[in-house]
Amino acid sequence: MEVNYDLFVNTLFMKAQAKGIPLSGSFELTARCNFDCRMCYIHRRSRDREALMGEKNADWWVTLAKQAKEHGTLLLLLTGGEPLLRRDFDEIYTACKSLGLLTSVNTNGVLLDEDKLRLLREYPPQRVNISLYGASPETYGRLCGDPDAYSTVTESIIRLHEAGIGVRINYSATPDNVGDAAAIQAFADRYGLPVQATFHMFPPVRSCGEAVRLSPEDAAKAQYEWHKRRLGESELKARAEGLKPGSVREFDPECGERLSCRAGSASFWVTWDGKMSPCGMMTEPSVPLDDFGEAWREIMRCSREIFLPPQCSGCDKRMLCDVCAAVTKAESGEFNGLPDYACRIPRPALTPAARPPNIGDCCSADKSKHNSPRVIPKGLIYNFSISWRIRKCSERNF
Repeated sequence: MEVNYDLFVNTLFMKAQAKGIPLSGSFELTARCNFDCRMCYIHRRSRDREALMGEKNADWWVTLAKQAKEHGTLLLLLTGGEPLLRRDFDEIYTACKSLGLLTSVNTNGVLLDEDKLRLLREYPPQRVNISLYGASPETYGRLCGDPDAYSTVTESIIRLHEAGIGVRINYSATPDNVGDAAAIQAFADRYGLPVQATFHMFPPVRSCGEAVRLSPEDAAKAQYEWHKRRLGESELKARAEGLKPGSVREFDPECGERLSCRAGSASFWVTWDGKMSPCGMMTEPSVPLDDFGEAWREIMRCSREIFLPPQCSGCDKRMLCDVCAAVTKAESGEFNGLPDYACRIPRPALTPAARPPNIGDCCSADKSKHNSPRVIPKGLIYNFSISWRIRKCSERNF
């Protein structure tokens, strides 16, 4: 019998959330990286002595993996920084695999030499996620400070694919590489590879760098063009027209809605210096990892006390918007603060037939429209796919 993998995983997460099981985890093995990307949320160089001295050793990570498995973790991501910079990466990776954890790896692809390829062939990962920052040496020079890396990264992607190892390309659009989007898409299509494309970037939440990102309007335009190339304009518009009413989460009009993602209820993040948080894009809550079980229970407790702004919960475009606690915190400095950047992202226009009664427009950069949030009746909301927030762009003749 054929199993719907996405449905299976979603069911697992629903049950894990209900029981407080940390089903999924991310180990940030290092903050260091051999690139110098301006938009990086950590931004530590490969020879950063402070970061190197603060890293946990392989025994610490392996012990943590064992504890995580004992508490129900099944899915594990090894990430960074650039995790392959660690000389003991192979030891950590093989130990996680031997524990039966479904292990994936995030990498920029530069250090995937023959030895690493041999390791991944012998112990196949669930997937290798490779960031492809551009489609030319010039773009890599502007964005990452290493023009020679472009050919190395693309060769690594091809070699992994030809070795039968699952690969996904990660693409983050910035002013420096948005012009390469079509070429990156064509490269992925040539080899039949999936792409995780991000157009609305976080500000640097864990470094002192600048927010190198597109304006909300330009990001929405780039996202629309991406989907139009993938689906064709007629199919894209047809899907947008197919938006249908659904149901909404309840929320407290005084406090707003609780965390609705898996962070802190079924997934966790461990930073390079040994602290647990709900998500890699959240600097708090953060708990020292002396004991996995105690840290996880504290993260769950703290996560239950996080609420989004009531103005977001009452916005009639809420279900077109993927604003989460990490976004509100990063954009406003507060979990219950209004994320102006996100509010400026063009949303699909709701047709009169689809608009529910008594819900007004409030998703706007104009804060005056957020003063009186509307409480959506129980069982009434829109279960829109986030992908179709870009419908508005199709009406602007971009």
